Amino acid sequence: MKILSRMIAVGAMLSVAACGTWHAESYLSEEISGNDFNACLAREYQDRATSEAYVDCDWIDTARIVERGRAAASGQTVLPYDPANHAVLPEALGELQDARGRLLAALDNGGRDSDRACACAKAQRYYDGWVEQASDNDMGVDGSYFGGVGGPVQPERVEAEKAAFYEALTACEAVAAGPWTIYFGFNKSNLTAAAQAVVDEIASTVGSRSVNVIGHTDTSGSSAYNQSLGQRRADAVGNALQGRGASVSSASTRGESELAVQTGDGVREPLNRRAVVSVD
Repeated sequence: MKILSRMIAVGAMLSVAACGTWHAESYLSEEISGNDFNACLAREYQDRATSEAYVDCDWIDTARIVERGRAAASGQTVLPYDPANHAVLPEALGELQDARGRLLAALDNGGRDSDRACACAKAQRYYDGWVEQASDNDMGVDGSYFGGVGGPVQPERVEAEKAAFYEALTACEAVAAGPWTIYFGFNKSNLTAAAQAVVDEIASTVGSRSVNVIGHTDTSGSSAYNQSLGQRRADAVGNALQGRGASVSSASTRGESELAVQTGDGVREPLNRRAVVSVD
């Protein structure tokens, strides 16, 4: 009975494979030109999807990656995976979230629009791969999801993707010349490890030039409260920069009045919880 159930599971997997090939092949063989961020990202996803399809025979991840690659090729903004939405092991979540914060900061600080856009695209490709490998338990921690096919998490693969990500991220972060964006947790004004890394980068980049800092919030909470929260965020960044020898000309707040992502009132939006630093 156990053998029969495995045969049925593998048969189902092969059906997915045939379907996945049919829908993915046109993208996998497509010639993608250009050196802007989206073109580079589409090629990175194309390369990864090809490996998933023909080396790992993982048709579920192939379909996900192809969808993201097609979106990038069409000019859509494709954000790196949010590890909170994947079945990563709890002990891995914190580092993945900090790494995503650094990557988003680098992308928002000119990474998509610079001569190193392709390095940033490579960083996003490997970050998504890191999340994917760290969440292989979504196929069953004992490989039981498909009768022994898929799962569990393989630490050596996680480490390989992680190492490739940090190497690409180093090149991506080197593009930042301002403005810089620093993100905060919900209702928080303390600097995370990722935020501290951006502060370090700003201080080492601006030299003797002075900067100004503007704090922002999402729309959760009252307008008056958010004005105060935005100021606390601006002050936290300004004080950290001054502690590293940078000159800060002003630290002010916009509260919820200048949203990066337009939302209704009372909405928790991570990309709106930020401080923006620019050179005077």
